Amino acid sequence: MGGGRTHARWRGAAAGALAGAALVWTMTSGALPAGLVLAGAISERARGLLPLEVLGLLIVRLKFAAKPLGFWASMGTVVLICAALGALWASRLRRPLASGLAAAIVTGLGMAIIAAPPALVYLAASLGAQSIDRPEAEALKMVAASIAGLAVLAAVAFAVALHILQRRGRPAAPAVAGGGPASGGVNRREFLARSVLVLGAVAGAGALAQWVSATAARAAAAATGLFERIRGLPPEVTPNDKFYVVSKNPAGLDPRLDAKKWTLEIFGLVGKPVKLTYDDIKAMPPLSRYHTLECISNEVGGDLIGNAMWKGVRFRDLIERAGGLNPKAVRFALRCADGYSEGIPVGDAMMPDVMLAYEMNGVPLPPSHGFPVRMLTPGIFGMKNPKWLTKIEAVSTNFTGYWQASGWSDEAVVQTMSALRVPDRRDVALGGVELGGVAYSGNRGIKGVEISTDNGKTWGKAETKPPLGPYTWVLWAAIWKPTGPGEYTLKVRARDGVGVIQTSRESATLPDGATGYHAVRVRVKP
Repeated sequence: MGGGRTHARWRGAAAGALAGAALVWTMTSGALPAGLVLAGAISERARGLLPLEVLGLLIVRLKFAAKPLGFWASMGTVVLICAALGALWASRLRRPLASGLAAAIVTGLGMAIIAAPPALVYLAASLGAQSIDRPEAEALKMVAASIAGLAVLAAVAFAVALHILQRRGRPAAPAVAGGGPASGGVNRREFLARSVLVLGAVAGAGALAQWVSATAARAAAAATGLFERIRGLPPEVTPNDKFYVVSKNPAGLDPRLDAKKWTLEIFGLVGKPVKLTYDDIKAMPPLSRYHTLECISNEVGGDLIGNAMWKGVRFRDLIERAGGLNPKAVRFALRCADGYSEGIPVGDAMMPDVMLAYEMNGVPLPPSHGFPVRMLTPGIFGMKNPKWLTKIEAVSTNFTGYWQASGWSDEAVVQTMSALRVPDRRDVALGGVELGGVAYSGNRGIKGVEISTDNGKTWGKAETKPPLGPYTWVLWAAIWKPTGPGEYTLKVRARDGVGVIQTSRESATLPDGATGYHAVRVRVKP
């Protein structure tokens, strides 16, 4: 009796896993109007269950691989949950019709409760950015149709798979050593092994793809003198395809907007609410400058930082276009086409160098960097410079942004940082060893960089290249002559523009950005 029920559970688990895999494939293949958005919503919900400290650690350690690995881990969890529910349902003999109806109800309710709310927010924001009439109603139609389709799919897939497996397993085969059926049915060990293999393959493929991308060679800097000699320094201007990309969205769900349909709405506590088109914004007096962006999740010595030439319009010119600011306004609530939001104090946003950029390194903003426009505010981390901007609302309340609601810093002021980029290998030859890297301190600038070759006991001055602008990183370089072969610990630190030295105190990225000296261990060979 007990053995038959155990076999029934494993057949139900196999049927549930097959139905779950069908759901995941359908969502991620784009076969339904909102399928991929629903998959992204599930991933976002799963991410919200992680403690913020764990999430921050994963972002730091996995970098660009964090998003795809997190997404596919959540999809794998969907398959496992379906398998568990299938096993629970099949612990007693069920009719195919009842099994299909149960699968449809569970799928429909689960999607409606877990995935529908964030999916509706994302779709409404994205459709609104394309000037779709009644975007909320259109989003509801798309989500409802997709959930209905997934419910039908789950019903058919689970009922058919369970029926076939039940027929295959009837009459029950005598048990053999090891706890599995002698023939037919699903062997427990095989099922677990295959599940682990599939999940491992998905995770490994994502990690391998990110590793291949991360190992692309950096272009040498076009400089003079010492900087021309140091090979391996990053270029002063980061190419668009090498510039780091971070968003809250799972892979494949970043918005791709049509400039002809997109509008920017400015409203709230302003004199005359307006909607501006892409052409309206490009017709305004332009502003161009070099500007470095760094992610608040950039660990000490990390590469989530880049510098580009940006072109756009002054933020305060846009507010003047809307009739100026009401004295009661204290913050701007910024909303984006992917449902992202950010709050900026009025005093910070109205500074003369704050811009809405529409070009990056001489071309329209790439989709991954926020096309049609993104915010650029000197001195703060990248998360406070939202992409795919669609709405600017002047408010009298302390509006809290997306990441601030999860515990990240609201001020998000850039920490003074410096990093070693050369040497990029552990073993170096005795003689003149080339050292170099970058340093950045937001809108405070960099006054100098110091290098230590004895684990911080003594420090010497490195040469710094003049910055491209007041809000950019600087390149630094030095030639080191080791006293002899052996192991050495190299460290670097920077002084900001007012002479304050970078803190040596080590802290994690959460909540204010990482601090501490970047250290590299090298072995000098004869």
